[in-house]
Amino acid sequence: MKTIKIGALADSGDLYPFIPLINGMVKSVDLDLEFEFIPTVQEVNDKIVKKDVDVSVPSAALYPYIQNDYSILSSAVASAVDGITGMPVLSMKNMDINEVRESNIIVHGLNTTAFNLYKLLIGKYKKLTVVHRVLDEVDAMVNGDGVMVAVHELKAMYDLEKMGVKPYRLLSMWDMWKNLSGNKPMPMGTVVINSDLGMDTMKRFKDIYNKSKKYAEEHMDEVLPVDVKIMREVQNSDISLEVIKGTIGADVKEYNVSQSDVKSGLEFFYDIMEKRNLLPHVDKISLI
Repeated sequence: MKTIKIGALADSGDLYPFIPLINGMVKSVDLDLEFEFIPTVQEVNDKIVKKDVDVSVPSAALYPYIQNDYSILSSAVASAVDGITGMPVLSMKNMDINEVRESNIIVHGLNTTAFNLYKLLIGKYKKLTVVHRVLDEVDAMVNGDGVMVAVHELKAMYDLEKMGVKPYRLLSMWDMWKNLSGNKPMPMGTVVINSDLGMDTMKRFKDIYNKSKKYAEEHMDEVLPVDVKIMREVQNSDISLEVIKGTIGADVKEYNVSQSDVKSGLEFFYDIMEKRNLLPHVDKISLI
């Protein structure tokens, strides 16, 4: 039996498709699935680059660097199609885009899609602060002098509300992307699989992943308590059930964009990023 090492990101929206497999609600009869939980996107990206795991959920912006080693599951590309998860830029003071470009920015990783979209759509910044966890991002914005690229907007707003803070929503990456791309889906995260496993194994994993994802979306009452438990243990934070439900609800939409639209969004993203000298050339997007 083939063993597949899975690095599951402990973020509700990316975690929920794996939970039925993790908890035995859906069983794989011909693959041995080993799970570890990874707390941050940057740590996921690092593990993928090192090939420490066979399957995980790296940033879409990482793919040009791993294209020879991993393939993307075509049914598992988180793509923004509206402003609900459109990566707003938040700040403690109101400012226009020119002032944003003269500000310090806070992002959750160098190889993240959020940082790369910032460079594409906004461009300049005064100083870069990299922190990996949502609450650390919020603390850096509240206690420092900078703007935050809020990938996890619901979680960020929840933490800010607990602090009694109401930030300014300055810009929306989605709005800027929509104008640039002609309303194509905006790639954010991907599920990738180690190409060394071979096409047969990759397809078998995709099938069981899709079954798990479908089960999760149809039995959210079973999935939510497990999601909450994992999130609280791995993130060491008392994250609200309502925030987790809202996060998953938004990400269900992102993970169910049609595969033709997903491909169109990825192709535009990698093409424009290469033309702007922000990411390396992608020879071919390997979609399973």
